[in-house]
Amino acid sequence: MASIVSICNIALSNLGKDNIAALTDSGAEARACNQFYDHVRDTLLQAYPWSFAGKTASLAEVTNDKAGTWLYAYRRPTDCLKVRYVRPAYTENDATDYSAAKADAFGFAHEIEGQTIYCDLSPAFLRYTYQNIDPTKYSPLFIEALSWHLAVRFAMPLTRDPKIRADAYQLAMATQNQAAASDANEVRETSDHVSEFVTGRA
Repeated sequence: MASIVSICNIALSNLGKDNIAALTDSGAEARACNQFYDHVRDTLLQAYPWSFAGKTASLAEVTNDKAGTWLYAYRRPTDCLKVRYVRPAYTENDATDYSAAKADAFGFAHEIEGQTIYCDLSPAFLRYTYQNIDPTKYSPLFIEALSWHLAVRFAMPLTRDPKIRADAYQLAMATQNQAAASDANEVRETSDHVSEFVTGRA
């Protein structure tokens, strides 16, 4: 089962460095893990709409200080790393016409300013990438990509070799693209399966 330590050890092994037993170790390797892990994880989570890091939440309304521009203001969830789209509530036989609020293919019109999300929907639901800190939820390919991105960050403090860092970066991007393609295929296959199931029942 994946853990922060095991992922860091994969990254260290990518650089030919010794593994750590715990993040509390006193060596340079553990210090690098503590310094870079959270930042690199969150950066990679933001880079693509990973299926395991997606969440939908009902937005909590706050005081609207842009009433002349937007009808409603909402608090951005504290664990939101990246907004994917805003949508209305879906209810059976909902006759409400939301077409005027829909701006483009990326969802309903909205604006983000600091920790506030403005839109013309009420209620409003947010689909977003959340700060998934549980490594047991990550796919094997995401872990591989994360380990190489960590290796990029570890390279200079642990090796002082720009070529090693450059090589690690190439592998980081390649594994990230592979992980994203696999995630997209899995989502597509799941959607196809659901569609066939629904069709079969119709």
